[in-house]
Amino acid sequence: MSRYLVALVLAGLTFATQAQPINERWLGRWEADATTFIVTGQNVIFQDKVCRWVGKAPAGNFGGCVAFYGGALNKQNLLERFKVAENNVGILSSEPKRIAEEKKWLQQLKRQLDDISPDNFRYVAIQDADYQGSGDCGSVFIMDKAVAIRIAQCDAIGAELAIMPMQKVPAPAAVTQLNGRWFSTQWKYGYELKDGVGTATASNSAKFKVGDEIIYLKPVSNNSFEGEQVYQDGKFHPIKVSLLPDGRLQFRGEKNISWTMSRQ
Repeated sequence: MSRYLVALVLAGLTFATQAQPINERWLGRWEADATTFIVTGQNVIFQDKVCRWVGKAPAGNFGGCVAFYGGALNKQNLLERFKVAENNVGILSSEPKRIAEEKKWLQQLKRQLDDISPDNFRYVAIQDADYQGSGDCGSVFIMDKAVAIRIAQCDAIGAELAIMPMQKVPAPAAVTQLNGRWFSTQWKYGYELKDGVGTATASNSAKFKVGDEIIYLKPVSNNSFEGEQVYQDGKFHPIKVSLLPDGRLQFRGEKNISWTMSRQ
């Protein structure tokens, strides 16, 4: 996560019993190019990683991926960052073609900046415990004129900044075909899938309860999917899924674990 946009000091975790809910205007599926950003009442899903919505930045050590309201961000902050990037044109390469490409990118970036309202924005940030302190690049999200905007930047030499307005879109047909209730007779748990996100209807673990979102799927092809699911340990783990000819879902998880789900 970018140190410029999100400065966090992590020392010992405390979450409020009732995390501040995310504003309803964020809810839905947002896309820009190949990037998908999904917001539900419980989770934020970005780059196929399910991040628990916790309302505010964790105050210390935590597990998994969390999402929360960060601090304030405004157009002036972005213009200042733009100025840094502008001053760094040619710093990575003196090749004329590369410099021309950088200047073209800056022109496009300036037009995007001009479109942003001169308001203070409360940004949505993501923090992944597995990647704390790794890399100098990160993203946060603001909502401007009912449009979610991804702001990505790097603190390394060149100080790259990118602004990506995201469109609200329906879920792809490949994943909506799975909408409905599913159950595993083997593992005695189930969920209701809607547009790739599944809410538990039956639990086999004290680590998750009915009503929790426990699975996320994205289509790889019309009949194959991948994503993350909560196991009995209460943590999200990567999964691969195939829609079988008989209508069941075949799951493959870590350590070659395999199981099926049937429609209810």
